[in-house]
Amino acid sequence: MTVDSSYSIQSQSQKGLGSEIMAELIARGSISCQRCGVTRRERVCPKCGYDSCLIRISVKGKRLRIYHDKNGIALSFSMAFQALTQINKEIKDRSFNINDWLQPAIIENKFKNKYDVWIKQKTIEAEAGRFSFETLKLYQSYKKNHYGPLYELDVREIELSHLQELVNGFTGLSEKYIKNLVDCLKTFYKWLNKWERVRLPIFPDIEITTGETQKAIPYEEQIAVIKRFPAEHQDILLFIRETGLRISEGCAAQVRDIDIPGAQALIQRTYSGYRLVEKTKGKHRKWIPLSRRAFEIAQKHATGRFGVDFLFINSSTGRGYKPAYLRDLWSLYGIKDLTLYEATRHSTITDWSKNASAFQVKDLARHGDIRTSQKYVHNAMTDLREVVNRDNVISIRADSVPIDKNR
Repeated sequence: MTVDSSYSIQSQSQKGLGSEIMAELIARGSISCQRCGVTRRERVCPKCGYDSCLIRISVKGKRLRIYHDKNGIALSFSMAFQALTQINKEIKDRSFNINDWLQPAIIENKFKNKYDVWIKQKTIEAEAGRFSFETLKLYQSYKKNHYGPLYELDVREIELSHLQELVNGFTGLSEKYIKNLVDCLKTFYKWLNKWERVRLPIFPDIEITTGETQKAIPYEEQIAVIKRFPAEHQDILLFIRETGLRISEGCAAQVRDIDIPGAQALIQRTYSGYRLVEKTKGKHRKWIPLSRRAFEIAQKHATGRFGVDFLFINSSTGRGYKPAYLRDLWSLYGIKDLTLYEATRHSTITDWSKNASAFQVKDLARHGDIRTSQKYVHNAMTDLREVVNRDNVISIRADSVPIDKNR
């Protein structure tokens, strides 16, 4: 084991550190020139003029050379001194791991590279049908557009301060979107913790103070707006409206999913982006009853067709509909400032909630959580304001109670 504590004491004591302190800090190891190997005593090598350094150290009988700090940056003299001090501390604490200081490991553990490994795993899961391609695309866009400040950091050393600084830089984004960005990082770190035992950092608290309200339109307005569309595209929109399906589920419906004798439909697949996935958002298969109008439409399109044929064929392409196609149509013929989802599924469930219990709404809408259904039923109560309005009360009394003209 090579020790160069005399040099360290001499050079650093000029900066105000006593020899005893320096001797304690540098218990083992030396600093040498990366080019010629001579022991360094100055910022620039007096022999070859090179400025980068390396650390020579012996641990458990093994002679090691370290060329970079934990961020993969070549060691200057001051950086080498700080690194050697840290290494000695880790040796004393029995936490020293040479892999933390080697260039391949340093590069591998950078956030940008570990995140890519995670994305590759999520891609494998998506291709196997165990993960959503749409969510995968979001995770990829998060790294590209928002996680830049974390790129060069070691995932093992990211702290609350780094994450809070990242969040502070998210300007012009909605609270919900910022929460999604942080939730993605939490999911990433849970994966790291599970597979590589990387500790979970503390994450900033993201509080959503402004709720996002969805708009709903009454049945008559739903039908009226669908009638604006070209006739050949109206049936699929009416079917989605009648069943309360998600747009992607309506496009994915196949002839084999329709039980004509039972007047019901099996909802068991959806689209994730442009990919057909053999499961729904709730990851389960469920039969739903068909209203009279939905049954007529399904019977019309299923007659004479079989199996995996899509229930609705886009006359413009000769193939099944894609969700993006219907959304593009909506931008042309729909209602401004109202999404296709709001005009169909959300409005339909809102309509159901006026005459159904939360449990009935849950079954019809296939909600995974009764609390989601309860929100619809609760919101439907706002329509009762007409009943308790003073003018209505007076009108009811006038119609039902004889008026005493002598009063």
